Amino acid sequence: MAPHDDLATLADRVSRLERHNRRLSAALLGMTLLVVFSGVAGLVGAGKAASKPNEAKGRVEKFDEITVGQINVAGPDGINRLILSHKMPQAPFQGELVERTVPPGMAGMIYCAPNGDEVGGIGVSGSKDGGHALITLDYRNTPLEAIGFATHYGPMGQSAGFVVKDNPTGTVDIKKIKANDDAEVKRLQAMMIDRISLGVDTNKSASLVIMDRKGKERIVIGVDEHNNPEVKILDENGKVTGRLPAK
Repeated sequence: MAPHDDLATLADRVSRLERHNRRLSAALLGMTLLVVFSGVAGLVGAGKAASKPNEAKGRVEKFDEITVGQINVAGPDGINRLILSHKMPQAPFQGELVERTVPPGMAGMIYCAPNGDEVGGIGVSGSKDGGHALITLDYRNTPLEAIGFATHYGPMGQSAGFVVKDNPTGTVDIKKIKANDDAEVKRLQAMMIDRISLGVDTNKSASLVIMDRKGKERIVIGVDEHNNPEVKILDENGKVTGRLPAK
C-alpha cells in the first residue's frame, strides 16, 4: 500500500470517529435531558395522592329511549330510594316486603326514606271497565297514608278526591301484620281514620267533609248537582244539629 493511501485511510477513520463521537454526545445529552425532565415531573407530582379506582367519576350514559320492567334508584349504601315498575312494587317496611291489595294491572312508583321504609307513591291502573290514578304521602315509622289524591273512572262516570288521614298513635310490628296477627292488624286498622275529604263525585256534587277523631262526619259543606249549596253540622251520632240554609 502506498503511503498516501495510508494517510487517506487514517483520515477517513478519524472522520468516522468524529461522527461517532458526535452521535454519542447527542445520545448522552438526550439521556441527560430525559433524566432531568423525569426528576422535574416527579417533583411536580410529589405530595399528590394517586387516584384510586373508586374515586373515579361515575359513568354517564345517554339514551334516546329505554324500555325496562323496573328501575331501582339506590344510594351508595344500596338502599332503594325510588322504585318504578310496571307492576306495583311491594311495600318495604322494617326490612320486610309487604304484599298490597291493589286493582289488577296497577303500575307505580314508590319513594322511600333513608332507612328504606316506603313513605309514599304513585299508582295507575285501568281497563275498559274502570281504573284509578293516585298519589300518596305517608306518615313516618308507621305504614299509614297521610295524604292521598285520587281519580277514578267506571260505568257510572268519573270522580276525584283528596283525603287527609289522622296521624298515627304509634307503630306496628310489620312481621306480625304479615303473619295476619289479628290484634296487630286491628291496631293498624284503628289508626286508619279519615279526618278531611274533598272531592267531586260521579253525580257532579262537590263537598268538603271534616271528621272527628273517630272518623265520624261533623261538618259537611257542599254544592249538589243542582247547584244548591248547603252546610251541615252533625253530632257524634250523625244527627244534624245545624244547617245553612235552614230547612
